[in-house]
Amino acid sequence: MPRALLVILDGCADRPVKELGGKTPLEFANKPTIDRLAAEGSCGLMDVISPGIRPGSDTAHLAIFGYDPYKYYPGRGPFEALGAGLNLNPGDVAFRTNVATVNSDLVVIDRRGGRYIDADEVREIENIINNEVLPALRSKYGIDAVYKQTVEHRGVLVLRGNVSPHVSDTDPHNTGVKVLEAKALSGDAKITADYINEFTRLVYEKLGKAEFNEKRRREGKGPINMVLLRGAGSLRSFEPLSSRYKIKPAIIAGVALIRGIGRALGMDAINVNNYIGSKDDDFIAAFQTAARALSNYDFVFVHVKPTDSMSHDGDARGKAMIIERVDAGIRRFLEEAPSDTYIFITCDHATPITVKEHTGDPVPFMAWGPDVMRDDVTQFSERSCARGFWNRIRGVDVMNIIANYLGTLEKFGE
Repeated sequence: MPRALLVILDGCADRPVKELGGKTPLEFANKPTIDRLAAEGSCGLMDVISPGIRPGSDTAHLAIFGYDPYKYYPGRGPFEALGAGLNLNPGDVAFRTNVATVNSDLVVIDRRGGRYIDADEVREIENIINNEVLPALRSKYGIDAVYKQTVEHRGVLVLRGNVSPHVSDTDPHNTGVKVLEAKALSGDAKITADYINEFTRLVYEKLGKAEFNEKRRREGKGPINMVLLRGAGSLRSFEPLSSRYKIKPAIIAGVALIRGIGRALGMDAINVNNYIGSKDDDFIAAFQTAARALSNYDFVFVHVKPTDSMSHDGDARGKAMIIERVDAGIRRFLEEAPSDTYIFITCDHATPITVKEHTGDPVPFMAWGPDVMRDDVTQFSERSCARGFWNRIRGVDVMNIIANYLGTLEKFGE
């Protein structure tokens, strides 16, 4: 049976950037391997959810894996928790978290606490929250909890006990505004909302006077003195990807959210050294690992995170550089992968440099393989792919397209 590689360039789709001469980063980057695959294969555009809808990375990946997010989305927190290696029981509530910098009025100065946080700081943050903040709350509310940092500014908080996922975020999703008060969105959520608001107060108090923050202040850095919560949810069960599409799937992803989605869908996670979802990721190692994994798996998914991070930072040339490094990784994949491998490349959403946030723009899609129809597109980019064979597809179409080439789908009807 043939095999397939799916590559998702997180937030890679863009709009014309003045700094790049009116080109998008995909148009500007020197990516000979990806463009060769586009020229030898077939391309199109994809509305990940539907035209104009701004996808989160979580809902976008659910859609691309074939699970309608309007039906299956449980909130972001459970996926983050699974990806961080935590186990969730029925009724547990998980939140996605950001460490942040706030002033004395709890106005958010930096939602990501500088984004790049060293290992010693991570250990100290986890130690303070797990050994000082959460025990104090447990004695007052009777709720067990665990906090874990994942990559850069990201983390997860899991609550267990008399808790409800029906609470609002404390993350205002903007700077220059105060940390939000958690509000109960249903009658059973008041205790959870009270717990979260007390958590916010204690985190500010304990982290603010931590020794590592004194060092940050001496170095001219903003303190990491807040944890913002969003995406509360409880895990639901999913039909495994393996039974839905009759494949043996694996996932290579550095960030907890995407690993968690893979884990929820029954995909085997493959770890790669120096591949954690940061700008310094080793793409050569990731794609070499993917090529070797195809001797044991029918389908391997590789997630590329820093294209999105560069977009949020407004770094157009940095984004183009990441694309070029991914291109080198895919070139190495082609040297080592089985000859009957299909390759599919797309994005989970657009994150334009000029906006620095997710938008509902369509994203490019490409299919390449032994018998894929060739069209007239010669470059993998937003404008070029609009002329391609696939025209305009939806995110939920992707796995059906892949499974069709692999020959695993049953015939619909007689």
